[in-house]
Order: sequence, then structure tokens, then C-alpha cells
Amino acid sequence: MAKIVLGMAVSHSPQLSTPADIWAMHAERDKTNPDIDFEGLSSRAPDWIHEHLNRDVWEQKYEACEQSIRKLSDTLGRVSPDILVVIGDDQKELFLYDNMPAFSVFWGKEIYDLPHDVEKLPPSIRPAYWARHGVEPEAYKTDEELGRHIIETLIDNEFDVSSFTQQPEGRSIGHAHTFVRRRLLQSKPMIKMVPVTVNTFFPPNVPSPKRCYEFGRVLKEAIESWESDQTVAIIASGGMTHFVIDEEFDRSFLKNLENKDKEALISIPKERFVSGTSELLAWIAAAGALESLDMKLVNYIPTYRSTAMTGCGMGFAYWD
Repeated sequence: MAKIVLGMAVSHSPQLSTPADIWAMHAERDKTNPDIDFEGLSSRAPDWIHEHLNRDVWEQKYEACEQSIRKLSDTLGRVSPDILVVIGDDQKELFLYDNMPAFSVFWGKEIYDLPHDVEKLPPSIRPAYWARHGVEPEAYKTDEELGRHIIETLIDNEFDVSSFTQQPEGRSIGHAHTFVRRRLLQSKPMIKMVPVTVNTFFPPNVPSPKRCYEFGRVLKEAIESWESDQTVAIIASGGMTHFVIDEEFDRSFLKNLENKDKEALISIPKERFVSGTSELLAWIAAAGALESLDMKLVNYIPTYRSTAMTGCGMGFAYWD
């Protein structure tokens, strides 16, 4: 039977892949974000926020993030699994409103990372393009047998998961999945991937934390019942709190993962999973799949970039 040998959870924010001298441009973009009351948040900001908003601190945090990515990348290289099962969200990349599944699994032979028009991206996002997509189409080899077995096991356990083997024309696999290839596997051979998608962003069919945890448990059952001697790593991509950082929430969430506190994780009100913070539902799914392993925190870095407390809580963890 197949064996789960590693788990990971990693943020994938564009800020993570842009040098510190670009972070001020991200803050300028926050001012025009309709989901952020920038002026109101800035007027209520604590005095200590100013300690986080200078170039020296940004450089230190950028390097800490880089070290954390290298740690995960090195761990992935050391364990060298045969297959990656990557759990992430989709932000109108593969899926549009013509079909927005709550859960989906791809089980074709390969899926493509397609180049995007960089000029259509906000100026602050363009420097991070290299961590999202390439300049030429790239095929990601996938394991169709494991993908199909995961789908069949989910269906047997009453998860009505969406399945597909054909990539919609002109639509690329999303940045939650390409980040794993372009950052964690950078300069390393490609590992076969089974892309798993959770709709965290777009109501009304966003699954609850409890449903995501149970999804992860069945995912584990599927992998470990697959008649193969291959090894598998499960990677959750996204999070933590953003675009407004809630450091207390992030640290509590990480502690609950370390303590394997399922009840605390599944009882988080769904209202907390908004905007980019919603990507933590992928972490909860991973926690369900990896509950028999111990989570090790590599680092947590709140990368504040404005007086409105905007930025991203960068989290890096693995189960081994």
C-alpha cells in the first residue's frame, strides 16, 4: 500500500516572492482594495505597528521567509516522495462561475501551467510572476491512478467530489499549485502531482472547517488504501491571515495544529475564513490527513506592510 511520508503547509502570497523594496508597492495596492477599510484601520492602528514598517525590518523578514522556504525545500528533497498531493484554492484560474466545485481532484495524465500576460497584473504583483507562472507552457506530470482512487474513495465516503481529466482550454493550473513547483521544487526534478482544489473564496458552496477536516481524513484513507508501493507527500498551499493580518488568530491556529486539537480547528466560525485567510481551509484538510503525524513549526512571520495592518501572516510547517 502507498504510504504518506511527509506533510507540509506553506503560504504562497506574492509578497513572499518579491524583495523587500517592493513591499511598499503592495501597501499602495491595499489602499484601493474595496474589501479593506484602509483609512479606518490606519486610524485605529496601535503605536507598535510603526516598528514593523521600515526597510531594515522588511529585509530581515524577507530573509526569514527565504530561509523558511529553503528549509521546506530541503526537507522535501531529503524525503524525496514519489508523488505530491497538493491541496490549494483556485482564484478563477481553472474554475470560473460556469462551474465552481467545492472539492475537485484532477486525474488526467498531465496538467499545464500556462503563461499569463504580465502587463495585466498590478505593478506590485509583476515582480512575483516568476513564482506563479513561467514564460512557456509547462506540463506537470500527474498520477492518474492515484487521482482516480482518491475520487472513488471520496465518493464511497459520501463526498460528492468533482473530477476532471481535461483542462479547460486557455485556463492554467492555479498559483496555489504552481507555487509548490516554482518555489519548493525550484532547481529540483519535478515530482508527479495530484492537484486537489478546495473552493475557499467563492460562496455559496465554500465547505466548512469540519467538512474540510473530514475531507482530509478520507484523503488519507484513499492514499493508504491505494495498492502501490509509492510514497506520498501532502502539501497545503496558501494562508495565513491576509490581507489584514491577525497575528493572534494565526498563532492560535498554529498552536491548535501542533496540539492536534481537532475540535478547536473545526469550531472556528466560518466568518473568519474570508479573503486570503480562507486558504487556511486547505491547512485544515491537511491536518485531517496528517493527524497521526506531529506538526513542526518552521516559522511564523507577520509581514506587515502598512499602518492598516495589511500584509500576510507567513506560515511554514511540516509533518514528518
